[in-house]
Amino acid sequence: MIVFNSIEEFNKAKENFDSLSFVPTMGNLHRGHISLIDNAKEYKNKVIASIYINKLQFNDSNDYLNYPKTIEDDINILEKHGCDYVLIPDESIIENILNIKAPSKSNKLCGQSRPGHFNGVLTILNKFFQIIDPEIVFFGKKDYQQFVLVRDFILDNNLNIKIVGVDTVREDSGLALSSRNNLLSNQEKIIATELYKALKDIAINKTNLNSNLINLKKDHLKSLGINVDYLISCDPDSFEECYKINKKDILVAIAAYVGKIRLIDNIKLTKL
Repeated sequence: MIVFNSIEEFNKAKENFDSLSFVPTMGNLHRGHISLIDNAKEYKNKVIASIYINKLQFNDSNDYLNYPKTIEDDINILEKHGCDYVLIPDESIIENILNIKAPSKSNKLCGQSRPGHFNGVLTILNKFFQIIDPEIVFFGKKDYQQFVLVRDFILDNNLNIKIVGVDTVREDSGLALSSRNNLLSNQEKIIATELYKALKDIAINKTNLNSNLINLKKDHLKSLGINVDYLISCDPDSFEECYKINKKDILVAIAAYVGKIRLIDNIKLTKL
């Protein structure tokens, strides 16, 4: 595996590369990231991952400063799982960067409490797309809103990139894997499993999908001390609140604080 510690290093080498499959990360890698690498390895291309903690997508400076940094471990994990190249740019990557404005639906779900977050995500990804020129890019579906916004950005800008969404990887308890899980206490980890339980209960009762069902689950989570940012049944493309499970697939998405740690998860309900 070749590690590029600057964009300049990468640019000197990339003219010798064939088509690339790209896995963007912010480091602190776990089995969810590994699943992206494993999926990328199923294609014929060489696989490149990036490690960059993107300050543009943090609306809380403390959240940015506290983001876990495990660069040596990350490099070892990527090499162990067959990644071919790693790009680890310094802060020069955001110098004179073209700022991308995310569409209005970015203000729903996570965008409600994280203003500007998806502007930062799309801005840095656009820069990485320009640098790496990938044929395929891989994203986890745990952050389904991000997946849709990146998919639409690629389509709207006629970028010659295929996007592949990879299913959420979970702990045995059902808790969706996240770098933020490392910040939870053991007791908080147990409480956090209630998020996926609530989503599964909604899925089991999808024939009765309505606002009462959603509010019932929201109240239950609140009774456990979980601060629910949102729990919503919505259209999986527009993120508009929707309960028409008899007409279309539905996304049920959640963001909640367990202690001081914000977690997200979702489940896709197939139409009746």
